[in-house]
Amino acid sequence: MSQQYTSQFHASEIAVQKKVGVAERVAPASQYIREFMPNQHREFFANLPYLILGFVDKQGRPWSVPLFGPPGFISSPTSTSLRLEALPTLTRLLDLDITVGQKVGTVGVEVQTRRRNRMNGIISEVDDKGFSIDVELSFGNCPQYIQKREIQYVEGNETQRNFDDIEMSDHLNKQSASLIKRADTFYIASRTKDFTHDKRTGLDVSHRGGNPGFIKVSGNTLLFPDFSGNKFFNTIGNISSDARVGLVFPDFHSTDAVFITGKAKVHYDHPALTEIDGAERIIEVTIHSSAYIDAFLPMQGEIEEYSPSLTSTGIWNEVRTSQYDEFLIVGKQPESSTISSFYLASKNRKGTHDYLPGQLLPIEITIPGEKQSLKRSYTLSRAPVPGMYRISVKREAEGTVSKVLHDTFGVGSTIYVGKPAGNFTINSTSRAIVMISGGVGITPMIAMLEGLVARARNGETIQPVWFFHSTQNSESHAFSKQVERWANEFDWLTAHTLYSQPKNTDKLGVTHRTEGRLSIETLKQVLPFDHYDFYLCGSEGFMRSIYQGLRDIGIPTNNIYYEFFGKGSLDDNTSIQGMAEKADVSFTQSKVHKEWVNTDGTLLEFAEKEGLSPSFSCRNGSCGACVCSLKSGSVVYKTQPAFPLEEGQVLICSARPATGTSAIEIDI
Repeated sequence: MSQQYTSQFHASEIAVQKKVGVAERVAPASQYIREFMPNQHREFFANLPYLILGFVDKQGRPWSVPLFGPPGFISSPTSTSLRLEALPTLTRLLDLDITVGQKVGTVGVEVQTRRRNRMNGIISEVDDKGFSIDVELSFGNCPQYIQKREIQYVEGNETQRNFDDIEMSDHLNKQSASLIKRADTFYIASRTKDFTHDKRTGLDVSHRGGNPGFIKVSGNTLLFPDFSGNKFFNTIGNISSDARVGLVFPDFHSTDAVFITGKAKVHYDHPALTEIDGAERIIEVTIHSSAYIDAFLPMQGEIEEYSPSLTSTGIWNEVRTSQYDEFLIVGKQPESSTISSFYLASKNRKGTHDYLPGQLLPIEITIPGEKQSLKRSYTLSRAPVPGMYRISVKREAEGTVSKVLHDTFGVGSTIYVGKPAGNFTINSTSRAIVMISGGVGITPMIAMLEGLVARARNGETIQPVWFFHSTQNSESHAFSKQVERWANEFDWLTAHTLYSQPKNTDKLGVTHRTEGRLSIETLKQVLPFDHYDFYLCGSEGFMRSIYQGLRDIGIPTNNIYYEFFGKGSLDDNTSIQGMAEKADVSFTQSKVHKEWVNTDGTLLEFAEKEGLSPSFSCRNGSCGACVCSLKSGSVVYKTQPAFPLEEGQVLICSARPATGTSAIEIDI
């Protein structure tokens, strides 16, 4: 008979949740930590080619151990049992305790899709072919920080080979340190101090991911950041209970692996927190025993795509990845009172990558006098020129990197530069083009316009282009002379500038065409009747206003392109098929009853507006941290969530009331 607990979190996990102030938000999610595996989890495990398990050795130390086999080597006879037709090949080397009654933790990761599920249990049967696990706790995890790989088996890597000749060491050798420093993935096993009949005690295995260089090796100590996650704090809660941990670092390129056991310490206030972007805590591991095993993995998989979650995370200062090359600032040009252009050339003459006008350039700088290294992306503000990049940056009062670039960096300063990327570029159609920018939003527009100019000078026929730019006055107006020169040179280009706060020296008809703010009425008055593609870039409020105005006059969404850095997207509340106009929403636990309208956004945003603090993480329907019980009514999602839902569940971070639903009840 299933044992019931007030919470599926043990005392140390709850203590950590309280320490960081999320206990009340996370508590409801405890109900989704089950004492059985849902069917989707059972099917998920059965299709995996490998599983990471947490075992203890005969001294009670945890180890993270991968177990491999052809898909199907894992099966689930019942919702409370898992059978593995394989035994760990490192049992003797690591002195693992694989006996009936021993606790075990598991995590399955499908790297092709970034799906992840965990199950902790107890060994119920062991024979010469494999072993079985009885489920104690089962739960899903979000796809954050998982790198997408396509896995292929490697012939010749023998998973059943004898590892007796592997040397265990009480310190890291150079090979191990090198592999760890370039790792983008590892797994960590942790344990509670005591193993009891309480199903919340035992072993747990967690996936950790980051940009190569997110783990720091210092002698026999590792430091790694704890990034924002599901707020359960399973690993950190276990470390608070028992400091012993086990880590495995698989290298899917070389197929080598490093195994470590040691003691961990969680730092909530550590100098290193300022050294790596995204770090909320620092975890320090002192190594007690390690092993480097070459050709351990029977499979290989190059990265197809780094996790999108890594855009807000960094690496340790002394680590540089091959993705970034050293560039010098070879020119610095003020474009307005707040915007300056920086001309960049490769320090080692590697040259530049090809790019399309409108794309972004990732950069990394080290702040002078500090160890802190920060990454940002800025729009390339000109069409491609061999051997040279140009970015144009606005000095923001709260922008650490922009202030350093403007105030400290100059000609001769070093910047690390990545490969240009981005989708905000000119679409290949025959329709006339309308570019609409506000403030620093002119930077991708000037690059796209220069690209059209270059094509025109090569003899191409360019469709009509209308260039609208809104700014305060001539002091804040960047690239004004360049646009004016092109407009005078080419009949296909019409430029229209609006000043919202003109200076006394600004002259209507000379420095600008219109005074006031750019609106749909302005566009209707100026633009002749035609079919257009619209390109928007500027502040969030500016773009939302223009975008909504365009939609209101019947412009299809597939004729509107934009560069957007706000939360959500410009059409979140206007173009979701099947969404209700309004509905009565009840958050039953909180006794909140309010009318929702379609401009209130998602049910999570609506709950936050009403003063509630539900659990969430990704805000895009991927992780399941916000899953709640839907007691009545129906919802709609703009796109199908990646997180698999069961009947009666709702992902409030991306759900809205559906058409035909007059009332919704959610268990919050």
